[in-house]
Amino acid sequence: MWTVDWQGGFVVGGDGNRRLTPSFRLKEFRKPDGSVRVHRELVSALQLLRDRFGKSLSLKGTNADGLTAIVAGEPAAELLAAAEALRDRRVFESASPDDGGVRVSIPNPDSLPLIDLEQALETAFSVTAAFETAGDKFQQITGNFDGAGLSFGPAQVNFGTGTLPPLFKKFMAADEAALRACFTDPDDYDEWRGVMNLPIPKQIEWADSISTGRGRHDVVEPWKGYFRAVGRVERFRAIMVESILSDYGGKMLRALKKLQVLKPDVQIDHLRCICSLYDLVVQQGSLDKAWDAITERVGRENPQDQFALMRIAVEERGRKASAEWQDDACSRRLGILNGVPETVGERQRANINFYMLRDVRIQDARELTSGDVTDEFARVSQALGTGKTLLA
Repeated sequence: MWTVDWQGGFVVGGDGNRRLTPSFRLKEFRKPDGSVRVHRELVSALQLLRDRFGKSLSLKGTNADGLTAIVAGEPAAELLAAAEALRDRRVFESASPDDGGVRVSIPNPDSLPLIDLEQALETAFSVTAAFETAGDKFQQITGNFDGAGLSFGPAQVNFGTGTLPPLFKKFMAADEAALRACFTDPDDYDEWRGVMNLPIPKQIEWADSISTGRGRHDVVEPWKGYFRAVGRVERFRAIMVESILSDYGGKMLRALKKLQVLKPDVQIDHLRCICSLYDLVVQQGSLDKAWDAITERVGRENPQDQFALMRIAVEERGRKASAEWQDDACSRRLGILNGVPETVGERQRANINFYMLRDVRIQDARELTSGDVTDEFARVSQALGTGKTLLA
C-alpha cells in the first residue's frame, strides 16, 4: 500500500524510504525536526530538473511553504542552466544561484501554467507503461502467464489480442536487416517469421512452449534475449511508441468525443482526466460495454465538472471487467484521476511515474476532439524512441 500522508497537495509524512519519484525518496524532504511539508508539484518539478540535468542532485532543504527548494549538483553552472530552462518553460517560477546550490520555486499550485498537448500525451503513455512493465519498458517480454501468449513492449502487445505480429511486421517493413541482426541464429529468425503467420491459438501454443518460471511469466533463452535486442533498437522503439499512440491514442480520442457529446457543457482538458481515459482504453479497449450505465448515471447525477464525469466513466467501465479485475481497474483509473493512489476493495494500484500526474490543464485540448493530432503523436514517438523527454 502507498505509505504517504497527504494534506491537500502536500506530502506531510509517511515511510521515509518510499520513492516519490525515480530519484527522490520521502526522507530526503524531512526537516531536521523530522517533519515533512512539500508540495507534490515541487517534487515533480525537482524530478524534471534531475532529468534535464542528467546527473545526481542533492536536496539541501525546502522552505516552510513547501514550494521552494535548494538543490546542489556538479557542475553547478550546468545545474543552474537546467533550472533556468525549466523556468523558461514555466515549470519553475524562479531559479537563481544560492550559497552552494540553486534555489528553485514553483508557481502557485492553484493556478499552474498550461502544458502542451505533446507533454500530456507523453505523460499518459509513460504512466500507463509503468503499470504494464518494469525496468526498460521497451525490452519487457513476458511469457504465457495470462493465456495471451508472449507480451512485449510498453503496452504489452501480445498474441491473444492479435497486436504483436502487426508490430513486428512494421519493424520488418522499416528495417528488416536490423530486425534480423537481433537474432543470433538465422534459423530462429526464420522460425519467428513463421510463427507470426500462424493462427492465434497456434501462436499461443508456441509461446507457451518457450514460457518458463513461476506462473510462466518468464521466457527462455535465446528468445528472451532476441526480444530485448529488438527493444534496444532506437528506430524500433520509436515505431513501438507511434503504434501504441496511434492505436490507443485513437481509441482514447473516440472515447473522449463520446463523453463530450454526452456532456457538452463540461470541457475535458485536465491532464489527469486524459491520462485516466488513456489508461482505460489500454486495459479495457473502450467505453462501449458500459455506455448504457455511464449514460444513465450521468443523467441521474448530472456531473458539473470533468473529474466527476470521468469518475463515472472509469468506475462504470471498471465494473464491467471480469470480477477478479474490477477493483484493479477502478483503482488504477481513480488513482490517476486523483494523482494519488486510491484503494478500491482490496486493491491499490500506483507506480513510480505518478509524479508526472500534475494538477494542470492542457493547452489546445480541443484538438483532441476536433483536430488532427498525428504530428503530435510523431513528435512524442521520436522523443521517447531516442530516450528523450518533452516534459523537461
